[in-house]
Amino acid sequence: MIDSTDLSSCVTPAKFIDEAIKTTTTSDVEALLAQLPITPEDEYIYDEDEPELGWHRGNFHWIPVGLERGNAGRIKQANQPVNPIAERAINGMEAIIEMARQRELVADISALAPSSPRDAVQRYFDLPSLDQLPKLIDSETSKTVRAKARELAQHLRVRLVYDKTAREFTVAIEDDGIGQAPAWIHRTLLSLGSTTKADKWYLIGVFGQGGSSAYAVSKYSWVLSRRAPDLLNGETDGVGWTIIKHVFPKGRRDDYFAYLAAGPDGHVPFISVADANAANIRHGTRFVHIGYDFGRGGSAITRQLYTALNHVLYNPVLPLELYVGPTAAVVYGNGYRLSSLGHSRATDSPALDKIFPPQPVGAR
Repeated sequence: MIDSTDLSSCVTPAKFIDEAIKTTTTSDVEALLAQLPITPEDEYIYDEDEPELGWHRGNFHWIPVGLERGNAGRIKQANQPVNPIAERAINGMEAIIEMARQRELVADISALAPSSPRDAVQRYFDLPSLDQLPKLIDSETSKTVRAKARELAQHLRVRLVYDKTAREFTVAIEDDGIGQAPAWIHRTLLSLGSTTKADKWYLIGVFGQGGSSAYAVSKYSWVLSRRAPDLLNGETDGVGWTIIKHVFPKGRRDDYFAYLAAGPDGHVPFISVADANAANIRHGTRFVHIGYDFGRGGSAITRQLYTALNHVLYNPVLPLELYVGPTAAVVYGNGYRLSSLGHSRATDSPALDKIFPPQPVGAR
């Protein structure tokens, strides 16, 4: 694995990661890439059967996301630019839930798993469905529950940044969840169509593919992740990171999305514990999508993203914070907002008390 010693042959790891976490424009990313020894994408063609073929030792290489050259069609799935952001936010909710579940197992290996994501949130955070928060009676207990929901939102953050000089949007999704050990990032956060969640009924998604569609509407993306230190399970602590881009091979029609890899097995570059601590990187995962294309939304997205996320995440299991520039707001979902009618000084309308129970899904 490429570690901080190998990286230090071309850059100072602590300085590099400090620059990386501040990267918000295309030119910023390209300046970072220029510091590294990278084999051009046309000089190394990934071969699933022989990935070592053509690999240049000491260099980083571009490897297809999911280790799949034909990944473009699967990644270009989002029909609305806000959907990948919502998918990434859901992944963050899962990371927070999974951290609580794994800590529960450390304390009691025989503890039965929650039966659903809402069951998990109720068990680990003592939080009801978010659309029920406005209906809680006015008591100290209710105030405690609302305060807990507000505190939890701080552990999942979506940031929208607009650079006037570059005329680019950047979207960052950050969670303080369980994170991934560096050796697992290419097999989990960068995978396509595979899963480690199929037997975990308390999580929301299965294949974790929806968030990857953000690559298709970004000029570059980067990710870094660090596992919660008490849940490493023998894996090496530190920060795994990489950059993702769209590759158009010369003389070929099969464009694909690739990430910067440190070895032919696909593992990502690695920053040591000491350098991670120096950069004040805690456990969790950060995806940053640069040059994000909001389509016809244009500059109006700075006003619309809050509404759009509340719409798409109608009644999320956990709240999140949305930052548009320096302004922060909590996203609880439209279910919460509708339930709040009649509970604010701005209206005397009655509260919406309609509840939509889970609907059975069957096959014919």
